[in-house]
Amino acid sequence: MIMKNRITLYGILLLAGAFVFLFAGNNVFAQGNLLNLRHFTAPDSTRVVLDLAEPPVYETVRRDNTLTILLKRTKYGESVPKEIKLHKSSIETITITATEEGDIRVQIDMRPDADVSINIFTLKPFQSRPDRLVLDFELPEIVRHESRQREEAKVSAKDKRIIIIDPGHGGEDPGAIGARGTFEKDIVLAISQEIKRQLDRHVSFQAYLTRTGDYYVPFDKRLRIAREYGADLFISVHADASRNRKAKGSSVYALSIGGASSVAAEILAQSENMADIAGGDQKVMVTDASDPILINMYQTNTINVSKAFGAVVLGELKQIDELKFKTVQEAPFIVLRMPEIPSVLIETEFLSNAEGEKKLRQPAHRNIIAAAIAQSVVKFFASLPPDFEQDVFLYYTVKKGDTLTNIAARFGITLQTLLQNNNNLDVNAPLHVGRQLKIGTKKQFAGRINFSELTVSKQPKPEVKSVNVTPRYHTVERGDSLTKIAARFDVTVQALIAENKLRRDDPLHVGKRLKIPSAAGAAKQPATAKEVKKQTFYHTVKRGDTLAKIAGQYGITIKDILDSNNMKIKDPLYVGRRLKIESDAPTVREVSGQKQSSGKPRENQKITYKTYQVKKGDTIINIARKHGVPVSALLELNNMNLNDPLHVGRVLRIGPADAPSAGKLKRP
Repeated sequence: MIMKNRITLYGILLLAGAFVFLFAGNNVFAQGNLLNLRHFTAPDSTRVVLDLAEPPVYETVRRDNTLTILLKRTKYGESVPKEIKLHKSSIETITITATEEGDIRVQIDMRPDADVSINIFTLKPFQSRPDRLVLDFELPEIVRHESRQREEAKVSAKDKRIIIIDPGHGGEDPGAIGARGTFEKDIVLAISQEIKRQLDRHVSFQAYLTRTGDYYVPFDKRLRIAREYGADLFISVHADASRNRKAKGSSVYALSIGGASSVAAEILAQSENMADIAGGDQKVMVTDASDPILINMYQTNTINVSKAFGAVVLGELKQIDELKFKTVQEAPFIVLRMPEIPSVLIETEFLSNAEGEKKLRQPAHRNIIAAAIAQSVVKFFASLPPDFEQDVFLYYTVKKGDTLTNIAARFGITLQTLLQNNNNLDVNAPLHVGRQLKIGTKKQFAGRINFSELTVSKQPKPEVKSVNVTPRYHTVERGDSLTKIAARFDVTVQALIAENKLRRDDPLHVGKRLKIPSAAGAAKQPATAKEVKKQTFYHTVKRGDTLAKIAGQYGITIKDILDSNNMKIKDPLYVGRRLKIESDAPTVREVSGQKQSSGKPRENQKITYKTYQVKKGDTIINIARKHGVPVSALLELNNMNLNDPLHVGRVLRIGPADAPSAGKLKRP
């Protein structure tokens, strides 16, 4: 009896389960929900993203130029577009239809003439993003063509400085979002485009963007773009955000290969480093900073140059807004990890601050920010001493079994180049194990070779050999100066003066014939006591002073100040610090007719300036070159910004009346 009752109970339960299954079956399996379909088009690829409420179950079929995705047991709402037509893309149309079986068919028709590589993958929920099915359509030929174009641009740049501007985020990754719905990715793209426009106006610069539209560029590709262009500087532009809605102020960051300089910098780096995940990159870039060669290259030069440039940027940004940090911060940003290219990340304003968002939404304010950053670039390069960017050579240590031919082939150079790089080495000379061979410079090979096989060394001083050199002569032309002539023939002004028995204040008449010293002769030429005698002055650092500003004031280079004061470029410049200035042409030479004593300058000194009246066609850069003064010094003397109008007839201060022309400077 008990057994019979149990069987009856089991039967009832089975019937009830079958009843529920039959009537609720459709709901059990119809869990999928297509929330949205989005697309982002880059010059070399298109990304299609399907936002889903649950992890997708799907099938794909590709026939010729049509890709079909079947999303099993999925429905979609009215807000999802049923058809999308794309232009300037590898895709012509995207069509969404529902099947009788309760599935969704997504059909993507590609251009018939397009050679398309397709990559399909899923992404799990991240931050505010749901499950996603991602379809990447890449055009391999366009990728190769763009790479070739960047390499060609690097070769054709010649004397121009290549500046890479990196608008943060993009596409799938909006970055910070303001209370009014302002996307960081849109703001920083607009600022970056204006920086490029302003830099491209100058004959000495050429700027390029890592992205030109609303699409995401992975970290590794951003760095590859910079290397292929042969960048002299990399600037990543961002807008800040914080849970504290009152937080405000601009900030500048450089790379740290150790810990961050502050907790805030560490948090920001962690947030920015997740951009590849937010942007939907399948593989997150991992850069191995433990390579000792890489670390050496980081520590010796590039980070210091980055921080020096960052200090100039802060000096410009504080003129237009508050600063979050008054000094350059350091943190391990992935996007700045390029051992051979100085790089900074700039947080322009807080998008999470209502006032900051309001400013960033105004084109006029964005242009002011862009102008400040562009001006920082020009000022920084104009202030560099001649040997500031001394290149770094790469050396290979000969191993057992090596030959000159094999070494040249390994590093992609010709045998003739390898021989020339090593003092015209005889091809038949014995090649001893352990010998170091010079391969080339780090800029020359950036991104092309494995640095771990090489050692790094600064450019050695050239050997001075006794050689017979045919004398060279130059006939002075209108507009010539000793500085221009010395720069043209790659000799020093001092050597030119000594060779022609001149004095610095001698007039340079048109038609005068000058003998040009040979490079070896110039190197060996003993200078007279009068030429090398320098006067010692002391400068007390004031609020707003920078090394570039002080150097321009005294007509010397940043390196001169560093050497005289046993400083490094990264050392802080505290208000009140006394700097030793050694110069044969200081800004203040005489006070009330009496020569300055060897120490402390007097207050209220009256300075007489040389002046120049602006003519039609003049530019600040041309005037600076003509008179042999740094652009930064010229702007400082006249209380100008680089983009101020230059009216014909305006009288500009060029420098102290008794100061000679500045020495040879590298073109800004």
